[in-house]
Amino acid sequence: MPEKPMHAQLQERLSAFLGENTARVAVSTFAKKAVNKTPEELTRDDIPAVLDALGPMLRTLLGEASAKSLLESIGKEVLG
Repeated sequence: MPEKPMHAQLQERLSAFLGENTARVAVSTFAKKAVNKTPEELTRDDIPAVLDALGPMLRTLLGEASAKSLLESIGKEVLG
């Protein structure tokens, strides 16, 4: 079975915390902001920058500890 695209993996993990639509918009917004790419253009090498860019928003919405845990978990899952 083929691996899901990077943006789909990010959206899937974020949607549990942000909802499906907000997760989709967040990945799109922060992909553009962090690496100037569309979500579909994201590569494995782009993920750390996108996760860093998502950090402030997630800290505001989830709190410091939860955001840090989520970002670390996503990083491990998506990047292996």
